[in-house]
Amino acid sequence: MENRHAPPGVNSRSETAAQSAADLEVLREIEHVYFSPPAQFDAARYALEHAPTPPDCDAIHRMFTKLKRQQQVVSGKALHLISQQRDNCDREFAEIQNIREQLAQTLQTCREAREQLKTASNHLTISTFVILANVRKRQIIKSVLKSLELLRSLRSVEKDVADLLSKKEYFEAIDLILKSKKAAANNKEYTCIADLSTRLQDTLDMTEEKLDSVLASICHNFDEDVFKKLKKAYDLLGKTQAAMEQLHMHYSSAVNESAIEAVKPFLNEYTIELKFQEMCQSVPTNKAPMCLLNLCENLFRVMRSYYLLVNWHLKNEEIQPSSSVFDIEKNVSREYIKQKLKAGLIRIWHDVQAKVSIFLKSSGLEEFQFEKFIQMLGILRKLTQVAEIFCGDTSDLLQDFIKTQSVSYIKNYHRGRMEELKLFLENEGWEQCPVKATFNVLNLQEFKQFRKYLNPKSDIVKGPQSEATSSVPSQDDSVYISKYFTEKTSKTPFEIFRNANVTNDDIFGLEPESEGSDESDDEPDELRRDFVEDTDVQDFSNDIQSSPSKIKESVIVTNTTLSVLRNCGQYLQICRYLPQISLEVIMLMNQLFDYYFYAVHIFFTSDLDVASSTLYSTKLNLVLKRISNSINGGDDTKFECPSNPEHLDMISEANLHGLSERIVGVESVIFLAKQFELLQPYLESIVASHQQMILEHFRDNTLMVVEDLRMPVYMCSASKAVDARSALIAMSQVRWDVKNVAVEHSPYVDMIIRKIQVFALRLENVATRVTLNMRVVQSVWGMVSKFVVHLLVEGFSNATKCSNGGRGLMQLDYRQLFVKLEKISGLKPVPYQDYVDKYVKAYYLPRNELEIFVRDRTEYSNKHLLALVSCACENKRDRQALTAIIECRDAGS
Repeated sequence: MENRHAPPGVNSRSETAAQSAADLEVLREIEHVYFSPPAQFDAARYALEHAPTPPDCDAIHRMFTKLKRQQQVVSGKALHLISQQRDNCDREFAEIQNIREQLAQTLQTCREAREQLKTASNHLTISTFVILANVRKRQIIKSVLKSLELLRSLRSVEKDVADLLSKKEYFEAIDLILKSKKAAANNKEYTCIADLSTRLQDTLDMTEEKLDSVLASICHNFDEDVFKKLKKAYDLLGKTQAAMEQLHMHYSSAVNESAIEAVKPFLNEYTIELKFQEMCQSVPTNKAPMCLLNLCENLFRVMRSYYLLVNWHLKNEEIQPSSSVFDIEKNVSREYIKQKLKAGLIRIWHDVQAKVSIFLKSSGLEEFQFEKFIQMLGILRKLTQVAEIFCGDTSDLLQDFIKTQSVSYIKNYHRGRMEELKLFLENEGWEQCPVKATFNVLNLQEFKQFRKYLNPKSDIVKGPQSEATSSVPSQDDSVYISKYFTEKTSKTPFEIFRNANVTNDDIFGLEPESEGSDESDDEPDELRRDFVEDTDVQDFSNDIQSSPSKIKESVIVTNTTLSVLRNCGQYLQICRYLPQISLEVIMLMNQLFDYYFYAVHIFFTSDLDVASSTLYSTKLNLVLKRISNSINGGDDTKFECPSNPEHLDMISEANLHGLSERIVGVESVIFLAKQFELLQPYLESIVASHQQMILEHFRDNTLMVVEDLRMPVYMCSASKAVDARSALIAMSQVRWDVKNVAVEHSPYVDMIIRKIQVFALRLENVATRVTLNMRVVQSVWGMVSKFVVHLLVEGFSNATKCSNGGRGLMQLDYRQLFVKLEKISGLKPVPYQDYVDKYVKAYYLPRNELEIFVRDRTEYSNKHLLALVSCACENKRDRQALTAIIECRDAGS
C-alpha cells in the first residue's frame, strides 16, 4: 500500500518538462481557500464539509487522491524554493548571530556602567551633581540663545538685503540670502523656520528681479563698475549664461524703446496703441530730418553700450588654460558668452537698420527740401560709418535702401527743377547777366567743394575710389568715430548735425577746400567794355578796329543759365556723397542741358523763313530729334515744351529782329556746353569705367554740336538784313544780255550795301547791350554773307538771257559787293563767296564739264541749274540732255 505519511518531495532536477507542466496544472486546480492562514481556516473541516454526498467510497477515494496529489506538489514546490534561498537564509542566520553577540556586549557595557555609577554615588556628594546639572542647563540655554539669534538675523534679512541693493552691493545681498537659506534649511525643526524659508525664497526672487532691472539699464548707459558687481552676483547664483541671454533680450527691447522714445516728441498726438511704423508715418515732413537725427542718436547710445560691454569681456574674461574640471567648465562658459556677444553685434545692428529703414520708408523723403535731403544723407552716411566700427558690417541693406530712395528722390526733385526751368525759360528776358570775362562754373557757391577737382591748372582729378567720394569711412573717420565708442562722453557722432553753421563737407567728413583759391568770387562783377564813339558809316574798317566786336573772349549767360548750373551743382553733391548713383544723376543733369538747348532752338528759329537744308548739320538734326523724342517720351521722361515767349520783340527792324536776345540765347547754351565739358573729366572719374562711354557719347554728339545752332538762329536776323523781294526786283531790271563788259556795277549792289551798312550800325547798337566776341560777330556776318550769296544766285538764276558781257557784269557786281561787305564786316575773306563764284563761272564751262557740274553740285537747286543750262547751252540737244540729267537728279533724291 502507498505510504500516505511519507514526506512529499519533488526532485526538481529530475523532473521532466512533462512533469513540470502536470505540476503546474495541479497547482492551478487548488482552491484559493487552502492558502488562507491556519488561524482563519481549518482545512480538515473544510474537506469534510465538502465531502461527496451521499458518501461513496470511490468518490471519497478520488477526493483523497486529489488532495494528496495537491499536497505533494505544494510541498515539492516549497522545498524547491527553500533550496534556492538557502544561501540567503544562511547569511540572515549569521547576521542574527552577530546581532546577538553585539547585544551581549552592550549588556555587559551597561552592567559595568551601573557598577561605576554605583561606585560614584558612594564616593561623590550631592553638590557635585548640582554643578553638573547647571552645566548642562547652561549648554542648553546657549543652544537656545544661538537659535534665537539665528531667528532674529533671519527675520532682518529682507531689510539688510534692501540696504545692500540700495548701495549696489549685489554680490553681498545674494550671498546674505543664500547663507540665510542654508541656515534655515539646517534648522527646519523649528516651526517658524518653515514660513521664513518661503519668505527668503520670495526675497531672492525679488532681488533677482532687481538685478534684472539694473541689467536692463546697462543697455542704455554701460557702467563698468555696476556691470562687474552684476556679473559677480550672477556668478554666485550660477546664472551667468542665463543672465547673458536675458541681457541680449534687454538690448533688443532697448533698441525698440529707444526708437519709440526718439520719435515720440515729434508727434502731434501720441497713443500707446500706435505701432512704430504708424508713429513714423505721423511725423510731419518738416520735422522728419530732426526726428531721424534723434533716432540715430538714441540708437547709437544703445550700440555704444553694447560695444563697451563686448570690449569689457574681451579685456577681463580671457580664457585661462587649466586641467581642472571646474576651470574647464568656466572656460567653456566664457567661450559661449564670447561667441554670443560677437553674434549680438550683427543682430543689434540689423535691428537698428530695420528701425531706420522703417522710418525712412514712412517719412515721405520725396517731400524733403534739398538741403534737408543732403542732411539726411549725411546722417545715414555717418550711421554706416558707425556700423563699420561697431561690427565691421558694410551696411549693404541700408546702402541699397539709400540708393533706391535717393534715386527716387532725385528723380522727383528733377521733375520739379524741369518745371521750374520751363517757367524760367518762358519768362526769361534773354539779357546778358553781368559777369567777369573769366567767369566759369567754379565761381558758383554750389561748386565750391569741386574746385580742387575741376581747376584746369590742376592735373589731379580724384576718382570714385578716392577718399573724397568713397562711401567707406577713411582711417581718419574710423579714429573720429571710435573716439565716441571708447571715451566717456555723452556726445554722439551725430552732434555735428545740430550745428546750424555746419557745411556739407563737414557733414560728410570730406576734405576742406585748399586755401588761396584764385576763383573765390561767388558774385559776378559788372561787365567792363569800351564802347564805340565813332559811327561813321563811310569808314567801317576804322570803326571795326575800336568796336567791342574785337573782343576775343566774352561770357554771355542768363539768369536761367546760372540756375541750370546751380541745379547741376546740387546734383553733383548727390554724386559726391552717393557715387553709386552717379550715372543716374549725371543723366538728369544732361537732361537739364538738353531741355535748355531745345528751348533756345524752338524759341529763336520759329521765324526762320529761308531754306534750312544748308543751315542744319547732320549731327545737329540728330541731336534735336533725340531731344524731341526724349522730352516727348514715356511717363518718366515726358516734359511739356516751353511756350514761345510773347514778351520778346522779334519783329522790329531796329533791334535786328531780336538779334541781341538770339545771341544771348545761343551763346548762353554754348557757354553751358563749355561748362559741361569742364565737368566732363570729373564726371567720367565718378562713374564706372564701362559707363564712361555714355558720357563720351554725350560730349561728342551733343556738347560738341552746340555751336552749330548759331547758323539757323542767326540766319533768322541775317535773312532780314536785306529785303530779298526788293533786291530780286532790282536784279531783274538789270540787262544781262549786254554785249560789252560794264565798268560800273549795277544799282542793286548799292542798295544791298546800304542795307548791310544799316545792319552794321544796328549790330553796333546790339554790342552796347551784349558783349560780342569775335566768334559771335563772325557767325552773324557769316550768316549775312550766306544769305547774300544765296540771294545773288537766286537773282542771277532769274535771268532768262545772259551774254558774256552780262556774265562779266555779274562777276563785277558780286566782287564789288564782297569788297564792301569785307570792309563793313571785317571778315577776311568773306565766307561762302565760292557759292556765287562757281555758279557764275559755270556759264563758261564746256559741255562735258557743265554736265559734271549739274550732276555733282547738289548745293544748288534745280531751278538754279536749269537757269544755268538754259543760258549756257546754245545747242538745243545739249540743253535737253542736261535738263534731263537735272530732272533725273531731282527724282533720284
